[in-house]
Amino acid sequence: MKLRMLQLMKRFLWIGLLASGLQTALAFSLLGPSATYSPAPQGDLWQVVTIGYTTPNGDGVAPYIFDSAPYGPKNLGEGYRRNTPVMYYTFDPSFSDWFGSNGEDAVQQAFDILNNAFTNNPTGVTNGIDGYSANLSEFPLNSQGENYTAAGLGLLDVKSFTLSLLMEQLGLTDAIRYTWTLHNRVTPYPAGCTGPCPLCLGYLVVMRNFDFYLTPLNYNPPDWGQYSPYVNGELYTYYISEDCGLPYAPDADAFEIPPDPIINNAPVASGHGEGDLHTGFFYTGLTRDDAAGLRWLYSSNNFDTPSAGYLESSAAGSVAVSGGSGGGNGPPFQLTTSSLAILSFTDPATLQTLFPGLVINSVTTNLVNGQTSYVYTFGNLVTYSSSSNTPVQIQVLTIKIAPPIGAPAGTAPVTNTTSRTTTVVQSNLLSGDFYIIPTNSCGLTVLGVVATNVTTVTNFFGAVTNAPNSATTVITSTNRIITSTNHVLLVTLCTSAPGTTNSASVVGDFQGIERVQFVRVSDGNYDYLTGQFYNPTTNQYSMVLMRNGQASTVVFQRVVTTPDFVFRAQDMQLGPGGGFIFGTTYQRNLVFNQSNEGAGLAGPGTLDPPSTITYDKVGPTYFNYSSSFLNGPDAAADRWFIWSSFDGTTNAPVIYPNGTSIANLAAEALIQISPTTLPDATNGISYNAVLSAAGGQAPYAWGLASGSSALPGNLTLSPAGVISGTPAESGTFDFVIQMTDSSLPTPTSVRMDYSITIH
Repeated sequence: MKLRMLQLMKRFLWIGLLASGLQTALAFSLLGPSATYSPAPQGDLWQVVTIGYTTPNGDGVAPYIFDSAPYGPKNLGEGYRRNTPVMYYTFDPSFSDWFGSNGEDAVQQAFDILNNAFTNNPTGVTNGIDGYSANLSEFPLNSQGENYTAAGLGLLDVKSFTLSLLMEQLGLTDAIRYTWTLHNRVTPYPAGCTGPCPLCLGYLVVMRNFDFYLTPLNYNPPDWGQYSPYVNGELYTYYISEDCGLPYAPDADAFEIPPDPIINNAPVASGHGEGDLHTGFFYTGLTRDDAAGLRWLYSSNNFDTPSAGYLESSAAGSVAVSGGSGGGNGPPFQLTTSSLAILSFTDPATLQTLFPGLVINSVTTNLVNGQTSYVYTFGNLVTYSSSSNTPVQIQVLTIKIAPPIGAPAGTAPVTNTTSRTTTVVQSNLLSGDFYIIPTNSCGLTVLGVVATNVTTVTNFFGAVTNAPNSATTVITSTNRIITSTNHVLLVTLCTSAPGTTNSASVVGDFQGIERVQFVRVSDGNYDYLTGQFYNPTTNQYSMVLMRNGQASTVVFQRVVTTPDFVFRAQDMQLGPGGGFIFGTTYQRNLVFNQSNEGAGLAGPGTLDPPSTITYDKVGPTYFNYSSSFLNGPDAAADRWFIWSSFDGTTNAPVIYPNGTSIANLAAEALIQISPTTLPDATNGISYNAVLSAAGGQAPYAWGLASGSSALPGNLTLSPAGVISGTPAESGTFDFVIQMTDSSLPTPTSVRMDYSITIH
């Protein structure tokens, strides 16, 4: 990229500012829609391309920011945040085919850093982001490291870029880029001024980086803190870049510079902007300013309405099932759940007859072993228990209809079952039980379990008839038998006041949710053709609602039918004659819920799913741009980035596409490892998880893969595939397990990425 050449083409107007005094800043910048977002917000309509917002991608873009997304910095009280405590992510085949399992593991590491940040605090996991010290000393001012081999090769770290983009998805933006930012550009200024540019230009510069002191004990709503020129303790001045009408966008921008260029304390949230994560650099975790921004947005002491009048909608897809002002519960009664197994192989008409009042939002069909299966989304179905690692009996009956042996001719045929074969297999079919929320009700509150019942659901696959002559008929039939446990529950029926429950959205002054957790969707539960889960996941969670100075708890139910985040890969460069797209290594979208933004303001609001993050897989690219540089790659003016995974160790970087990783994905198609996710553990409590494999050639040997992190303290993995022990530490821990079968002449190995969350 010829950024420096483009910069030299600009005519610069330098306007310097230097703050004084010692600063221990907890600074951050808030993200929201700019003037070019659709629909445009009521406020911040000054955030236009001309003065440095929503800079379009393309050849000749200047001065420094290459980002066409219509987002910009928001003032205090106008930020956006997530209000869904549990969110799900998965990978499109375009990502998995190019990045392989190593790339998927790199993305998972980024999610686990955030999971740990929200839970692994000094005072216990129940306190979420509020559990850290007042000055957030648990987080470093700098979390960047450099791998010199990767820097020399021009490599970008997938985990680190993903982590930076996820901070944006949580509502934080580039604290460096928006420490100083233009609000207006006036020409001529003063009025009547004449002279060459930039002599007759005036600029209004504002700050959108905030420093505050927020703890659960001393939060004072009227005290909103202050604007700050510091980022992670590093002071920033600025100059204004002005192009005086050159055909590049923007015309002007305020560009931050540190008086001490040796310090580089860029927060993770700035990793894809002015604090760009350069080739060879990587993040080890969040910085102090990243944590400060998360605490401002998600602290239980931060209502989105500190000055009153601003409202927040409950998470998209969530329905309040109990609580809120005016809500109540009826008398207790018993409810028997139904088997989930009946859903997959029952057509909609029959299902509606079996369960009157069931709301079916959508249905698609698949062909499973010659039988039609159904994938539903429901509007009022609640999963009480479920498992995708389901034992299934395949029963084959052979029935012979013929005259008894030795009987006289003309004797009537008799029926005999000549054989019965039953095979037990592991399946990714969903088993478990569910109940239905009654129509015109805000839901059911489960008080307890009265009884459990083991039930079976038999699905008839069909029969094959073989009749070699009229006297004898042989019928072979196949059945699928799924066993599950149903429950008799003691429940109460919820009643509600209008606007609080039994509605698609509850609007009010909500507390921050404190904790956000990201869960990977198992490959067996995602249909990338439809973008939906094969088996929807149901979450229940609570939020604190303030109304008339009183706090009340509202319980929400969210039936998740599609992933909240999907990772893709594609070639993002334009075709012949389309120019070049400099600096673009990714694309992403953000969905801003603007329904409650204040009059004339650009917020506050919420960030809603779904979001897609796409990485450029154009591959190694060389840029030649004039006749003197047309001699091949050695004479190329610039070499493009290459995606990779690396850290601060001496391990060689993994460069994508990675052959070993892609070969592992192919092996996974032949041998399936179960379970796909490991159950959570509790510190100090005995833990046991059994791994199994289907396919290949038994026996199987299990162990940690080469280069994998160790298991959490006091846990071990046996060669038979048993993870056991008593955990001695809390947090989320990533590791890679390798299973090798006994195939001849060459055994097959499969690597599986796992994580264990220890509470």
